[in-house]
Amino acid sequence: MKNTLRIVTLIAIMQANSAFAATGAEAGGYSLIGWIFLGFLALIVTLQFVPALIMFGSMMAGVFGKAKNRETVTGNVK
Repeated sequence: MKNTLRIVTLIAIMQANSAFAATGAEAGGYSLIGWIFLGFLALIVTLQFVPALIMFGSMMAGVFGKAKNRETVTGNVK
């Protein structure tokens, strides 16, 4: 167990050092994976937004629209 912990700690330290060394001459920007991820997020937002607009429109039509087939109940006692 001690050897495994030592190896994991050593690998973590080595990975951290290479990450600090990689901040150099590369230009910033998104990679292909980044663009695919952002596109997927945009797709999710769009697919949630369309039904919300439809529901909002139906709600506004129900609140401000004309009444249909409403009957008044008067004297319905047996």
